[in-house]
Amino acid sequence: MKKYDGSNEESSQDIASQESAEGLVDIGEISKKYKIESSTRSLKGWWAGGILVFCVAVSLFHLYTAGYKLLPAMQQRPLHIGMILFLAFIFYPMTKKASKKFRPGIADVVLALAGIISAWYLAFNYTQIALRGGWSTPQDTIMGIIFCLVLLEATRRVIGWALPILSAIFLVYLFVGPMMPDLLSHGGFSYQRVVDHMYFSTEGIFGVAVGVAATYVFLFILFGAFLSKSGTTELFTNLALAVAGHKPGGPAKVGVIASGLMGTIQGSSAANVASTGMFTIPLMKHVGFKPHFAAAVEAVASCGGQFLPPVMGASAFIMAEYLGVSYFYVALGALVPALIYYAAVYIQLHLHAVKLGLNGVNKNRLPNTIGVLKSHGHMLIPLVMLIGLLVLNFTPLFAALMSIFAVVICSMFRKATRMSVKDIVEALEMGAKSAIGISIACAVVGFIIGTVSLSGVGMVITNQLVQIGENNLLLTLSIAAISSLVLSFGLPTPSVYIVTATMIAPALVKLGVPPLAAHLFCYYWGGISAITPPVALAVYVGCGIAGTEKMVKAGFTAMKLGIAAYLVPFLFVYRPILIVEKGVSWVDLVYTIFLAVAAVVIMAVISEKFLFKGLSWFKFILLCIALICLIHPLFITDLIGFTVLLFVFISQWLKRDQLQIGKMFEAV
Repeated sequence: MKKYDGSNEESSQDIASQESAEGLVDIGEISKKYKIESSTRSLKGWWAGGILVFCVAVSLFHLYTAGYKLLPAMQQRPLHIGMILFLAFIFYPMTKKASKKFRPGIADVVLALAGIISAWYLAFNYTQIALRGGWSTPQDTIMGIIFCLVLLEATRRVIGWALPILSAIFLVYLFVGPMMPDLLSHGGFSYQRVVDHMYFSTEGIFGVAVGVAATYVFLFILFGAFLSKSGTTELFTNLALAVAGHKPGGPAKVGVIASGLMGTIQGSSAANVASTGMFTIPLMKHVGFKPHFAAAVEAVASCGGQFLPPVMGASAFIMAEYLGVSYFYVALGALVPALIYYAAVYIQLHLHAVKLGLNGVNKNRLPNTIGVLKSHGHMLIPLVMLIGLLVLNFTPLFAALMSIFAVVICSMFRKATRMSVKDIVEALEMGAKSAIGISIACAVVGFIIGTVSLSGVGMVITNQLVQIGENNLLLTLSIAAISSLVLSFGLPTPSVYIVTATMIAPALVKLGVPPLAAHLFCYYWGGISAITPPVALAVYVGCGIAGTEKMVKAGFTAMKLGIAAYLVPFLFVYRPILIVEKGVSWVDLVYTIFLAVAAVVIMAVISEKFLFKGLSWFKFILLCIALICLIHPLFITDLIGFTVLLFVFISQWLKRDQLQIGKMFEAV
């Protein structure tokens, strides 16, 4: 992994001034200097050509089924997973050491073929199995066992040990039920019953999660790949530079804006850090941010992309399926909390920069907003089109498909963005490769979901959560938050959401929390594992780019900067108006948003212990009381909380440092 130490390299301010003919910073060229070493295998020779053709075929298959004829669930899903398993074993080696080889070994090829054959066996024989009334033959069972074992190994390679181990624990539970304590005991199941449930039913591996991954998610991943190849990354980053690069702590704010825009499409915190962080982190270091702080900023900004519509990663689509509502309903509900999250991060970064006296980049060395829009602004059309189609109640599948075509067409408007045949082929390849991780995660979590549905343990856990909380919502929320966070360590966000939505969200709904708020609560607490030690994967990727070994310090800094992510879920549970439920009064919504922003401002001030000047302990305690008051949904507590905030603001203003007062209002 290449580290950036600021020596023998162009400074970030020089980098910022490297403009293309259109007046934009060339992000692609800069990114090459800080490229992170991939854990996947780099294929060469005829292997590279053959797999390129296969990846393109995979993407075209999904485009065809989305636009012409979507196959029945138990054909579309196994066909999709079969192709993904094949690619997983080709690209992901058995060990890290083997990743240096440029072609797969015999074992990799055997496992790849076993994966695609065992999955496609179900796709091509499911009709006959259904005609037999679901009774499986010994051959069916053998293929099911092979598929399950191959899937666990693919998961280990792609995601790591945590998820396969968790899945194995749930599988073992199905066999040892009679030996469990009374609360968790059940009659036990034969291996054939377990295989049939996991492999042949839609309540196991090929359930809702895989169904979403095989349709909506793949198309949106492909949409992101086409945007990347058309230069939209440059558009987002240069717009962020033009808008915020010159403000106090400007490069950090650029990271927040650019990472938020890219994160909403990518949906993966770590992947987003690896892309936008290659530019923003060196730039932050140049203006005075410490390396560990720069890594934390980028991680927090990228983490928020999971929560920001219109895409929100795979979980939004899965959530819509679980709740039985439209995707637009989920996206609309998630919009306000996500914007509050980013407002909180932006405000806290501004306070930090002003406190330390960190200036932005000279405005003369930054791209011009008009120039950026003239050169790349037309690439916003596909995003506007995507949102418009979703608002008009078209299916996410159709919206994503049309938006992909729109990217190609719009890219032709200017030479700087024009996609060649090579770019299109590379986008198709990138889409297939990028779908591996999410699809594998959605498939293997089927072991957990299948165990819950077969044993009935989910209802037991729900009842126990309600009893432990003793009908106390705050206590139950706290237990649910900790459970979601612990379950998420080492797991992809979609996997965590599926598990928590199955076992924890029902308990919240049982206590009167609106279903969407309950599911978003679990989603947030699963997603913030990306910035929460000891795992904090997004932070560690940022540390690699920043060239710092202070990963633990960076992790706790990320927690401090992203503290709003821990608060926002409680806000929209206690104030469900924030998720814009039907029939909501716009006056009430604006009032509630105002109070929520006030709450995150207080949290930012508390975290930095700074507002115009250093904060005394007395005012610190007052603000803590005000924060608690603003969370609780009563008019009297709202009044107390806002009055205290106003008192602290005025008193700090009167004692302000005249040199810093101008900078305090440069945030906007």
